[in-house]
Amino acid sequence: MKIYSKNEAKSLLNYLSSERIPFLLLTDFLGEKSIIRPLNEIDSYNLKFDINGKSNYEEVEILNDFQIDFEKFPLPFHLYQKAFNLVKKNILLGNSFLTNLTCETPIDLNISLENVFKISEAKYKIWLKENEFFNEFVCFSPEIFVKIDKHGNISSFPMKGTIDANLLNAEEILLNDKKEYYEHTTIVDLIRNDLSKVAEKVWVEKFRYLDKVKKQDESELLQVSSQISGLLARDWKEKLGEIIYELLPAGSISGAPKDKTIELINEAEKLTYFQTQNRGFYTGICGVFDGETFDSGVMIRFIEQTDEDKVFKSGGGITSNSIAENEFQEMIQKIYVPIIRNNKMSKSATSQPVLSQS
Repeated sequence: MKIYSKNEAKSLLNYLSSERIPFLLLTDFLGEKSIIRPLNEIDSYNLKFDINGKSNYEEVEILNDFQIDFEKFPLPFHLYQKAFNLVKKNILLGNSFLTNLTCETPIDLNISLENVFKISEAKYKIWLKENEFFNEFVCFSPEIFVKIDKHGNISSFPMKGTIDANLLNAEEILLNDKKEYYEHTTIVDLIRNDLSKVAEKVWVEKFRYLDKVKKQDESELLQVSSQISGLLARDWKEKLGEIIYELLPAGSISGAPKDKTIELINEAEKLTYFQTQNRGFYTGICGVFDGETFDSGVMIRFIEQTDEDKVFKSGGGITSNSIAENEFQEMIQKIYVPIIRNNKMSKSATSQPVLSQS
């Protein structure tokens, strides 16, 4: 399997898009390693994708009595708190305004990651078989990275702010939370600045709208997104490589300012990761160019098969107003599989973390 460096990937994307050749793009978090394949050359035995309905696999019949056993084992709170405290210290020192801190959570799952791909419901789905370079992983993401239409209109849809939809007055609580508001507006500003690097005109199309996501246990999450749009030059297909890699890593899963925050992420996440040691393809992007338009997602909601366990990678944005216990619970809350509606989920107990009393 060919893995492309950033410069190689830029050149190849420019060529494929200028020639109107449809392709699939996968990048790691920083865009330093990429998989790029013309759509007609992808072997579904090794890689399956579904990018907003553009897919290389046939849907399988899902039986009504299909049952998944799913159990999660979050890391001890004191380990999360150690990383959180490092992030919070740097925010208070002015080294970052917003930092996305992520963790690995071992899980027990009674089905293969390939079958997770088949039965999950999400805008952006990827399954990659284990190979000489990467572990097997599956991603079922609700978050759009950027879309580019045939007229060169580019839009990004950062997603920041999550709450259990079953809580009383959940929508009001989420939209009126000062920490969540600050976090979201910071990301909107960051994405607006990012798009200004590649687009001639940029504007906020929609600000803080709500989406509902259904989890495997039939509960629901509310998530807040915004839409920031811009207008690319008429020759954008000849420059698609430069456009995409200029925007990496995605602001919603890194932070602001980007360079200093990425340094902080690398330091802090070493305190919580205990298997893979880095994000890899988690929080990278996946996208399809169909010859005229480009559609891509941020690879959140991510399960990876390590040598020992399946691990679910999740996290959230930390600001000066963040409280460690709340961020820890949000990180755990995001560990789910959004299964197709006519499946059943087992009621196996979920391991509960023990919070530090200090």
